[in-house]
Amino acid sequence: MLGVALSNKCKYEKDNRPWTNPIATVGVPDLPKGDKLHHKFAIIDERWVITGSHNWSAAANHKNDETLLILDNPQLAAHFVREFERLYRRASLGVPVWLQQKIAAEQQTCSQP
Repeated sequence: MLGVALSNKCKYEKDNRPWTNPIATVGVPDLPKGDKLHHKFAIIDERWVITGSHNWSAAANHKNDETLLILDNPQLAAHFVREFERLYRRASLGVPVWLQQKIAAEQQTCSQP
């Protein structure tokens, strides 16, 4: 979602096209040290919630045994909206410095003959 890509041994996934200008309104939540964000949910029209174990990836679509729930409940959706807003308020927006440095180091390594 940041619009950047990291390679695997200087090779990118097929059809992976990083954006020229990454989105500055997407970010990484600031979490306590050691915590990992594992939420997977979407809120549609403040009414529908899509959630579950599904990682929204090709592997999840074709290889994994995943769960996906679609719930039509405005009251429940409001709880998910509050959680999203809580995370977004505490997020560092844009590409984090550590990731910018990793991308730059990778580009330098991968451009060497």
